[in-house]
Amino acid sequence: MSGTGAVWSRVRSRIRSFPERLATCGAEAAAYGKCVQAAAAPGGELRRNLCAKEFEALRNCFVAVVRVAAGLAAASFSRLPRAGAGEGKGGAPSDRALLPVPA
Repeated sequence: MSGTGAVWSRVRSRIRSFPERLATCGAEAAAYGKCVQAAAAPGGELRRNLCAKEFEALRNCFVAVVRVAAGLAAASFSRLPRAGAGEGKGGAPSDRALLPVPA
């Protein structure tokens, strides 16, 4: 049990630094937000995959930041859900299908 304090200390320090690291994705987040805002504005048409390119850029930035922060290899994130990968029974979308499909 004496080792658990060291583990929690490392976890806490990583969690505390996470917002600062994700702030490096500001340009991608702004581009995605502008796309969604324009589509949701009056007269716009917000629909699935409309901002897929911007979302994928933001997602890639987040994944890269996490990889660098954790010192993980690229293969560690190969199991992240991709858009369209989670079709439920009868073709109905599952919770994993909520991510946009890259163009």
